Amino acid sequence: MKQDRIKWNEKYLKETYPLEPAGIVKEYHHLAPKGRVLDLGAGNGRNALFLAKQGFDVIAVDVSDVAITGLSGVHPRLHPLCHDLDDYDIPKENFSLILNVRFLNRRLFPHICEGLIPGGLLIFETFINTPEKDCSQPSCRDHLLLENELLHAFLAFKIHFYQEKTHHRHKEYAYMASLVATKQ
Repeated sequence: MKQDRIKWNEKYLKETYPLEPAGIVKEYHHLAPKGRVLDLGAGNGRNALFLAKQGFDVIAVDVSDVAITGLSGVHPRLHPLCHDLDDYDIPKENFSLILNVRFLNRRLFPHICEGLIPGGLLIFETFINTPEKDCSQPSCRDHLLLENELLHAFLAFKIHFYQEKTHHRHKEYAYMASLVATKQ
């Protein structure tokens, strides 16, 4: 959606985002077979660049052309793609690793399953709705998981790691779900 692109472009122009890859990506990427990676909601590309440097061929998809433009030509194994994930089709059995970090689009859950090759790895980490959050707006709820929702969405996978806990994030705290799982 055009509104999503405008919103995220403004955020990437105004705010500073971490350049280090997410801890969950650094800790678990080695479980994925070498091959193609899809980074959904790649943002500034911190995870995509890390994985390209590890020898993976990475497609980094994000709605923000500001964020994606910054990734062009950064690494020969990193392929940025500006696309709205509301209507992105993940190619079937194409990826050895799919990342979904700090982004949520439930419509993609079955497509993520189909997009991984057998033995492919999913690394997924995003925010959870908690009673402390004022999330009465439907759009807010659309971008926050329910407790254990992520685990239940991928129960057909072999789960290597799952937790829900509070993370320190940009001078504040956020409750997040983290999942590492292999498609069987």
